[in-house]
Parts: sequence; C-alpha cells; structure tokens
Amino acid sequence: MRDLPRRTVTAIVYGALFLAAGLMAGPWLTLALALLLVLGLLELWRLARALPPPGQRAGAFVVGVIVLAGGLFSLLYLTSYVQGHGELIGPDARVWPWARLNIYPWIFMALLPTWAADIAAYVVGSLIGRRRLAPRISPGKTWEGTLAGFAAAAIAVWFVGTQVFIPGLPSEILVPIALAVGPAGLLGDLLESALKRAAGVKDSGTIFPGHGGVLDRIDSLLLVAPVIALALNAYRSGMMDV
Repeated sequence: MRDLPRRTVTAIVYGALFLAAGLMAGPWLTLALALLLVLGLLELWRLARALPPPGQRAGAFVVGVIVLAGGLFSLLYLTSYVQGHGELIGPDARVWPWARLNIYPWIFMALLPTWAADIAAYVVGSLIGRRRLAPRISPGKTWEGTLAGFAAAAIAVWFVGTQVFIPGLPSEILVPIALAVGPAGLLGDLLESALKRAAGVKDSGTIFPGHGGVLDRIDSLLLVAPVIALALNAYRSGMMDV
C-alpha cells in the first residue's frame, strides 16, 4: 500500500487523458489508438521473444496481436455511436454537464467500469485480501479484491447507463453488461500476467512511470471493449429491445 498515492495520482492523470480523447473522439482518439497499437506491438514482440520454444513465441505473438488489435478496433467502433441530447433538456434543468454535450457514451461504458474494477480490486485486495486467486499466474490477485472489482464494475455500468446515457439504458442491456465486464477484464489481466510470467518479466514496459507499459495499462480493456462493442451492435440491431 506504500505506493498507493503514486499509483492513484498517475491513474487519474492517464484516465483524464483517455476521457478527454473519449469526449473529443474523432481523429484524436484514432491517433491515440494507433499509437497504443504500435507501442503495444513492440511490447508484445519483446515479451514473445523471451519465450523459450520458437513455437510458443509465434503462438503467443499471434494471439497477442489478435487480442490487441481486436480490443483497440472495438474501442474505435464504439465511437460510431454519437449521442447528442442537449436539445432534449430544458435550459434551466439541473443535470450533469455532460448531459448537454454530444458525446460517445459507449466509450464511457468501456472505460469507467474497467478503471473502477482495477482500482477497487487493488485497494480491497491490498487491505483485506487473503485468498489468492491465481498464485502461479498473478500472486497479487485475491478473491476479495476480485469480487470487489466485479462489484465496482457493475456499479460503474449502472452509473454510465443511467447518468451518461440520456435517456438511460434499460435493465435488459445493463444487467448483461454488468455481469460480463468484470470477468472479461479479469481474463484480459490474467492473460497478460501469464505472458509476463512466462517471459520472466514484471512489467510489459516502462513507458508509464509507476504503471509499467502499455499492455499493463490496457490489458483488461482489450477484452472489455469487445464485450461493449457486442452490446452496442445488439442495441443497434434491435436484438436488445429498448
């Protein structure tokens, strides 16, 4: 817990940058995702090269490319839905500031629950975590922290779905997303942890002071984003009755 203040400050800074990109979207977010793709590929190549058998190197790199590219493309797909609802709200109504903006609400549905889960899992796991979740893959993860992360992700999904979306999303959409986001983020985290452990390194890189590399920061998001993209696709196609 000694490095919690530093981790919290850097998480807020990086989170603010991504939120700004999510609000502006367009070419800014595209540029940010392209940069993440390049940096992520470099880190992935570095990790894959550290694996002993050549077959494992190729397999790990190919799977990693699929996950990385798929996750970042899913984030880009979430910008295809723009919600402009300022004209629906009276000028004197007391609402959140973002309620009057043209925003990309599905971006927030991917980002905020992922961050909420990461922060809650780290804090709760550090304070009261006792039962190890996957000691051979990620010794720091505990069942207590994991369950707290799942709960935080579900709360964040509810918040985004009812406060960022106007009108709010119905429970037919929010419940499946709330149940899927936590496990998806955990799986993404464990996959990257398994690759790092096989490569014998602690972090995927050092580009973010106090937070490691690009893959360390977006590992959970890479699997959460496709889940949200599927939800958006179902929402637009009418599979989810709203």
